[in-house]
Amino acid sequence: MNKAEEAGTTLTIESRGSSFQKLKNWAAFQSLPCQLSLEIPIPGFTIAALLRLSPNDVINTHWLQGSDVPLRVNGKLIGWAEFEVIDDHLAARLTQIA
Repeated sequence: MNKAEEAGTTLTIESRGSSFQKLKNWAAFQSLPCQLSLEIPIPGFTIAALLRLSPNDVINTHWLQGSDVPLRVNGKLIGWAEFEVIDDHLAARLTQIA
């Protein structure tokens, strides 16, 4: 039993041998941690503005509500997401893969 089967993950394997080999090659890396981040660019933000920040300050992002934000893994853009509130948690819904 491989790690994907142990975790209860369903994998779709194409009939071509090369696709199966690619999945096999990735299996060893699937449990490695990575940093997932959602970024909201703030144009014109300066070091001086950073140094003036204090608790309860509000930063105007000029980002339109409902606009997708960049989704990055280890600093590399992998897609776009939108923020959503679920109960009392802020969540992100993947909307597009880069």
